[in-house]
Amino acid sequence: MKNVQNVYRLLTSVLPAPSPNPCQNNSVKIHSNVAYSPSTKGALLDIFTPEGNDPYPTLIMLHGGGWISGDKSSFHDEASFFASQGIACACVAYRLAPLHPFPAACDDVLAATKFLRDNAKEFNLDPKRLIAFGNSAGGHLSCIAGLQQHDSKGNPTENVDGVITICPITDIRNPNETQYPISMSFLEQFMDCSYSQFPDKYANASPITHIHENAPPFLIFHGDSDDIVPPEQSKSLYVHLCQAGIPAEYHSLPEEGHSFTMESWLHIRELSLEFVRTL
Repeated sequence: MKNVQNVYRLLTSVLPAPSPNPCQNNSVKIHSNVAYSPSTKGALLDIFTPEGNDPYPTLIMLHGGGWISGDKSSFHDEASFFASQGIACACVAYRLAPLHPFPAACDDVLAATKFLRDNAKEFNLDPKRLIAFGNSAGGHLSCIAGLQQHDSKGNPTENVDGVITICPITDIRNPNETQYPISMSFLEQFMDCSYSQFPDKYANASPITHIHENAPPFLIFHGDSDDIVPPEQSKSLYVHLCQAGIPAEYHSLPEEGHSFTMESWLHIRELSLEFVRTL
């Protein structure tokens, strides 16, 4: 029973606190189920744009769920809020493990980024201000969008122009030492193997190993009482980014866990708005 409770906590606590202003906004246009990779079943986007014809900065919103659950609707309320503030949002459906293990989700996020940049004019997006925004497993994928320079086939990728990452998993090397036990089954489902079998594969799936000198700015949040993803994952990412000369901010949220109080979530919103507007 305890394991079942832990699974439930992991799959539900990754979601942000409910929005106080649900997604009912007549000034926001919604393009639903836009295919970003026609050859991949279910590779769809929901694009929220402010009314008007300006090229808008865009958040690429990546849901959490341990890489095995969740869907693009998780961030619809947040997308509506940010669009009401003049920031477009694209909520991404990516392939889930165990049916589609690593690197499927990573390839999907990179493909979505390329699609949005290539089709920016059609949706009134600014192709030079695409920002990945994700929490937990989605935080991991937001880091991938900012750092990984080749897809799984070796093709060069286009990284986003900024990253907002919340409680991200950033380094899955030596997972028995770096992760909490609750995460181990999800990691192995995502990776489709154990670390002892394929340590190089785990290293390749770790965003921290992909940091490069041309990486975009990062805004990082983590609850200091998170018992799902260790706060050290964000701290280490921040240190490595700074060592590489990449602009980065790290905000440790006191007494917050893997999900957030409304007060903290509104703080995340406020700082995210500032971050996007300064790019």
